Amino acid sequence: MKWMRIGQSRHHRITSTVLVLVLVLLGFIPQLAHADTFVGYTQSNTPGAANCFDGTFVTCDGNSGTNGVIGQTVQAPFAGKITAAAFFTGSSAPNRILILTFPAGTTPGGLGTQSCSPTAGSFAFDQGGTHLYTLQDIETLSGVATFTYTTVALASPVTVVQNQWVFIGVEIAGGGSGTMLKNAVGTGPCSQSFIETTFTIPPSSTIGSTFTATSNFVAGPDIMGGTFTATAQTGTTVTVTQCYGNCGNPAITLANTNSSHTVNFNQSITLFYEFQSNLNGFLINVTTNVAKNYNNGQGIVEAIYTVPTCPLGQSPFTAQCPGFLASGWNVIGNPGKGKITNGNYQIPISNGQWAAVSISGVFAPLDLNDTNTPLTVFQTQGGGCACPPPATITQAVVYSSSFKMGLWAWIIGNVVTSQPPTTPGLSGCAGLDCILTEVTNSFCTNVTTACQTGSALFWVIILTILSIVTVVMAFSEILPSANIGRMGIGELAILFFVGWVVIFTSFNLLSIYVLLLVFFVVAALSAKTVRGYVGI
Repeated sequence: MKWMRIGQSRHHRITSTVLVLVLVLLGFIPQLAHADTFVGYTQSNTPGAANCFDGTFVTCDGNSGTNGVIGQTVQAPFAGKITAAAFFTGSSAPNRILILTFPAGTTPGGLGTQSCSPTAGSFAFDQGGTHLYTLQDIETLSGVATFTYTTVALASPVTVVQNQWVFIGVEIAGGGSGTMLKNAVGTGPCSQSFIETTFTIPPSSTIGSTFTATSNFVAGPDIMGGTFTATAQTGTTVTVTQCYGNCGNPAITLANTNSSHTVNFNQSITLFYEFQSNLNGFLINVTTNVAKNYNNGQGIVEAIYTVPTCPLGQSPFTAQCPGFLASGWNVIGNPGKGKITNGNYQIPISNGQWAAVSISGVFAPLDLNDTNTPLTVFQTQGGGCACPPPATITQAVVYSSSFKMGLWAWIIGNVVTSQPPTTPGLSGCAGLDCILTEVTNSFCTNVTTACQTGSALFWVIILTILSIVTVVMAFSEILPSANIGRMGIGELAILFFVGWVVIFTSFNLLSIYVLLLVFFVVAALSAKTVRGYVGI
């Protein structure tokens, strides 16, 4: 009886230890998100070369002809919206991203297939000329770096239905043939679930236009994909209010100095700050801060200008690319000290579009508070001396490269982000391939091959321990007289370890070289054990 009590106590301690271990591990295991699913090739598929040549293969993919758009067509996993896109740039940075959809309920047919090189598997591509796609979204990109995995949160998410085919592509608007926009898949197997597709889409194209894919030489699938958000779930776009012009840092920061005091508003002159929006939204107003009270007839005119589009290679606020008065204007007579705001407008503006906030005075001197940030201010003819502001700005002359006059506008809209490598959104699928991929990649800030390998090995060790403990405890309960604790735990551990390594390798989470190394080590240990038995 005494032996039984000791055995029961020992078994209880083992059970408690295992329970604690499981609870601790559950605390570390990230919760899988069910709102977003990423479909396509990810950063883990990049060859890792910081150029278009990995030493053996050319890894960049160029567009086909002028206004060529390249990308991947993927299938929506559920009804909802495509809310973000990700791609790995080549030696040229794109300036537009485009989303097109294939008719719901239909599947592109007559596709070509080609073996992947340098990776395994094969991929599908649209041979062009037959399938009709509809343009659903065009967004301008700015500040995108070359040879970088970039994620873009779409300002105008596109609604899709379950299993609908969606094209995600990029271009340099007006760019010529062969521009190396994208890095092609260099590691991991290729998939025929994604269709390599190219289009010719001019900059003047509008939403709702239809296009057929163009035929082109297909070098390989591009690293491209999209994040899909289920219906009624919150997407990855963020509505913000952002300051443009000379807002100070942080906005709004004002100083008691007055750069505007020396401006000769007795002449016909208008000063303005120009900027490029990185939001899709609306310009609300234009604001400045008066340094003192006036009762001498002084007047201030504020206005907003926007540039509809600029031809490729042309600068804004020039004769080739003029800015147009986008707001009403009025003279604010005898302004009092403090902030003055002209208008409560809803002027539409898109990501990448140029705009300007302007100001002029009836006469000099005019004292407006500065900010703590020097900024280039431009001048144009018109305004001042009680004259109306110019209807268009076709000439922007630098008035000062370090002006601090506080003059700004607010834009409310949706953020379009472009950032360094990031992990795609966690998917909501319940399959083993999804679960192992998500828990592995969730341990990496940047999903590189090295980080993915290290994370996968960590989970192999953890899962091996859990598997052994679970089996031992199960057999101890089922066959208490078998004394499983003394029956080949070492061999069982090796079996589970190798099994998990094989599973992770089959899902491309571990390099095949890791699997080969494990087999060599196991073979060496087995040989040593055999020699030990022979020597007995």
